[in-house]
Amino acid sequence: MSTSAPTSPSSPQVATTEEVETGTADRLANTLAEHPKIVDIVRLLSKFLQTPGHVLLVQGSPGSGKTSLALEILSTMEQSHKLYASTRVSPVKLRKHFPWLDEVIDNMTGRTSKATWIDELHDLRRAEPDNIFNQILRLKHSRRAALLVIDSWEGALRNTNEEGRRMMESAIFSELDESGVSVVVVSEARTGGLDYLVDGIVTLSASETEGRTLRTLEIHKLRGFKVSYPRLPFSLDKARFNQLAPLPFQEDPLASKTLAPVPHSTSFFSTGSRDLDSLLGGGIRKGAFVLFDLESPVPPLGLRLLLNIIRANFVKQGGACFIVPSGTYSSQSVAESLQPLVGEAAFNERVRITEYNSTLPDAKWRLPLKGEFVADVNTFYKHWTAVAKTSPNMMLNVDLDKLVQVYGEDLALPGFAGLGEGMRDVGALNLGVASRGTKVKEEFLRTADYHLRIRMTDGSLLVCGVKPFTPLFGARFGHGNGQPELALVEVV
Repeated sequence: MSTSAPTSPSSPQVATTEEVETGTADRLANTLAEHPKIVDIVRLLSKFLQTPGHVLLVQGSPGSGKTSLALEILSTMEQSHKLYASTRVSPVKLRKHFPWLDEVIDNMTGRTSKATWIDELHDLRRAEPDNIFNQILRLKHSRRAALLVIDSWEGALRNTNEEGRRMMESAIFSELDESGVSVVVVSEARTGGLDYLVDGIVTLSASETEGRTLRTLEIHKLRGFKVSYPRLPFSLDKARFNQLAPLPFQEDPLASKTLAPVPHSTSFFSTGSRDLDSLLGGGIRKGAFVLFDLESPVPPLGLRLLLNIIRANFVKQGGACFIVPSGTYSSQSVAESLQPLVGEAAFNERVRITEYNSTLPDAKWRLPLKGEFVADVNTFYKHWTAVAKTSPNMMLNVDLDKLVQVYGEDLALPGFAGLGEGMRDVGALNLGVASRGTKVKEEFLRTADYHLRIRMTDGSLLVCGVKPFTPLFGARFGHGNGQPELALVEVV
């Protein structure tokens, strides 16, 4: 099975320069850009730098994404003269490594000649400190709104002494308010000497666990601005700074239209997300077991958004879905969130949700169980067999922790194993969810064809494949035309 990564759309904060065939990325970008809870870090930093005289220090180790972030900020400064002074990378290499530069900068400034951006890329790799000093002074004396990026501070100070360092600091930090210039200083490491001089400090870092990269941005200071997310994960996919979208705080009430399904193939069930299908190598093989392994803490809403896309896509193509929900949501709550996506008729005919509360009223979709293992297994098989007569495909979506909570590990294990064997024989989809290390989870994991880990990091939902092995991806939920959608951004 292929483990190739899906084609990841750009972040919602900066529009992609490539067409996405399905249009999902564009719709998600538009939806999330208007979400009042989401902080667009690039535009926040750009707004911060629109105040003349503000200086932002962007620091981090080599390869952490400092240049990518600086260029993204530069691309959003519509009304400012842009000057990128590079002391370590030539303009030719910048354009090669960041092929979107021409289009982004030209679109923002309204210019059509690509040479104009070359004029704003100053190659200072071989310049003496005095020359850099003079160029900064000329820019300040021009008295025009401008953003100057110095990449990097260490390069600007090479071959200079303490007096030269003080001159450089004076050139950058003195009389900025009057000049109309704001500055981004890129530094290869933590430069404690600049901390007291700058108005904002951002640190970029990258870590690696089990062969997967995670990138993090942390805001230490941003004078005069409220920062709701002081830490956030990001990606450098497609040579862009891509902020990973925070998980929504609540389900979007606009998700009222029935979902337009992503078609199954001859051998695979689609998850309803083309990106997730690609991560899994084309979808979920028919008759397969899938384990969603939750690394605590994962908010219930994040899991519900993901599962509802898979459930709705399955039911909308004539399949039946049996759900054993977690203890977080009642059967009624699950029904109310899923029914609008598939339609009332399909929901009543092909969805069954277990419920252990005998006081609730009867409903065609509600499958009442007593919490007595033998009796409940017989009831489950009876309903499963009845629905299977009219549905070409069957899905069991079970919360394994709930199973253990109700029946105990010793009772649940043999019955669940027997059920799984029968489901594989008929090509049904068995989708398990677990967060606790139980015997039932271990048994499921032993037979699982797919093993996905889901976790929350700094407000964003992250997904990676253990079986098959994949890099880390940021999940981005949105609603195109009122329908729930899931896109994945690879963390590279």
